[in-house]
Amino acid sequence: MQQLVGKSLTLAGSLIGGTTEIHELFELAAKHDIKAWVTTRPMKEASAAIRDMEEGKARYRFVLQN
Repeated sequence: MQQLVGKSLTLAGSLIGGTTEIHELFELAAKHDIKAWVTTRPMKEASAAIRDMEEGKARYRFVLQN
């Protein structure tokens, strides 16, 4: 760890996989018509969406729509 800090190096990773895995997942979703579970809200409700998210009211993901 000292070697990383001393050289100002950063170590990063991803839990979603590389581009190959992401491509495979998109193909799988398209083949089986798998859709994301989202709640779409208008941009003018952005503040309310943030409040609801902080209060734990969001199910899955909020998507703000212009």
